[in-house]
Amino acid sequence: MDINSLVSSLGLKGTLGSDVVFLILFLLLSFVLSVGLGRQKILVAMLGVYASYVAVSFIPKNFVSEQNTRILIFVALVVAFIIFFGRIIRASLSGSGAHYLIKSIIGSAIIIGLVLVIIFSWMGTKELASFVTPATKKYFTEDLYKFLWAIAPLVYLAVVRKKID
Repeated sequence: MDINSLVSSLGLKGTLGSDVVFLILFLLLSFVLSVGLGRQKILVAMLGVYASYVAVSFIPKNFVSEQNTRILIFVALVVAFIIFFGRIIRASLSGSGAHYLIKSIIGSAIIIGLVLVIIFSWMGTKELASFVTPATKKYFTEDLYKFLWAIAPLVYLAVVRKKID
């Protein structure tokens, strides 16, 4: 049974099911990323996403014309910058237990959100419509939300009181 028809049969908006599934996957991926990156790589990953976006933005259009290639280069640069910056910058989140877990999941969610904003901005409307609902698309493509996602890592860094040695 389709989740959207199940949600519609309950009298709710038909695309709500897809939005809920997207949110669950987003949060699950945030949790997995926070565990995978650990205490020292979350802050470095934020820096890596920014650096990768800047690098890919300046690639000439005639050099990389296909969006899929641009996205692949972006993801490869994110991984490369995380590895590179992880070796030269020692930054970590403070805290322990549930407090640390919440900070790391929020940091990972910000990283994933910023990556989605960047990738969605390179994709066409038709391509996005094939796997993202209009409500979800709004939170990653409208100008106000793009701005909020762009400054979210900076606000996060100011709030978590990182240690750098």
